[in-house]
Amino acid sequence: MRCFIAIELPEDVKAKIFHEFETLKKKNLFGGKYTEKESLHITLRFLGELTSEKINEVKEKIKDIDFPKFICEIGKSGFFDNEKKINVIWVEAISKYLEQLENKVSEKFPEFPRERGKFLPHITIARVEYINDRKGLIENIRNIHLKNTRFEVEKMTLMKSEMSRSGIKYKYLDSVGFT
Repeated sequence: MRCFIAIELPEDVKAKIFHEFETLKKKNLFGGKYTEKESLHITLRFLGELTSEKINEVKEKIKDIDFPKFICEIGKSGFFDNEKKINVIWVEAISKYLEQLENKVSEKFPEFPRERGKFLPHITIARVEYINDRKGLIENIRNIHLKNTRFEVEKMTLMKSEMSRSGIKYKYLDSVGFT
């Protein structure tokens, strides 16, 4: 099973993000796959394909991570890789505690290195397959700001992703509450 450790978003935050990007979707500036509203999250660590035995080990190890509850804010929108090659549209997640939490996850799971060099907390909105209007897409993405969108992070969750006919579905496996 393909697994990852994530922070789930409250329903009102998901709804606000989804609403903002529905407007972008209607403009037909690009083609690709949008993340479904219920699947929006912040990935702390991608673990890859795990056996049932390894999943049980991960469940035990994440229980050892002690962390306080904290406030996270949603920031500006952006994209990976660059203006010439836009692959992913995202929204920034802002909190000094996100990096501290990700460092604790790194220490606990050194066998699962970061996918990219530096941890960039974000929420993936869409995966871009082709672009109809590059200039318009870049301009629209840069103009989406979800200011004053804050939420309390109370836990982290071990999730698995499953492919279905309608796309990727994320399923809850376990979680660890913060104090």
